[in-house]
Parts: sequence; C-alpha cells; structure tokens
Amino acid sequence: MEKLLCFLVLTSLSHAFGQTDMSRKAFVFPKESDTSYVSLKTQLTKPLKAFTVCLHFYTELSSTRGPNVLNWRALKYEVEGEVFTKPQLWP
Repeated sequence: MEKLLCFLVLTSLSHAFGQTDMSRKAFVFPKESDTSYVSLKTQLTKPLKAFTVCLHFYTELSSTRGPNVLNWRALKYEVEGEVFTKPQLWP
C-alpha cells in the first residue's frame, strides 16, 4: 500500500511541475457568436518582454468580416512595434 501511495504522489508531482502540451487540442464553437471565446491563463515567473503565437485555425463563418482569432491588445502589457503575419510555412 505504501508503494502505491508513493507512486501516486510521484505521478501527481511530475504533472504539477511540467508544462501542458496543447498540441492536437481543439476549441470548437458550434455556432457563430459575439460572446464565445477561449481564455488561456498562465502564471508568469518573469516579466514578459516578447511573445510568439503559432496559430492554426479553420472557420466556416459566412460573414464578410474576418474572424478575430487573437486579441493581443487584451494582454496586460504595453505593445510596441508591429504585428507581422507570415505566409503559411506548411500545408
């Protein structure tokens, strides 16, 4: 019984200090909405000086406006410079 308890504690600690792999995950919204969103939060240990977002999305929206896929102005940091979009590097 002690071995099982030790194993469970070690297993839970390994997940507590590791990063969560979000690859192959999807957030699906079944209908178009102005109120549906996803908010990913993290605990920062150092001040944020820069960030990079790798984003792949697919939409079937029928409206003429483009989808707002990243609200970077909602970050609690002053944004300087420009946001660049690069052509798709892979299919």
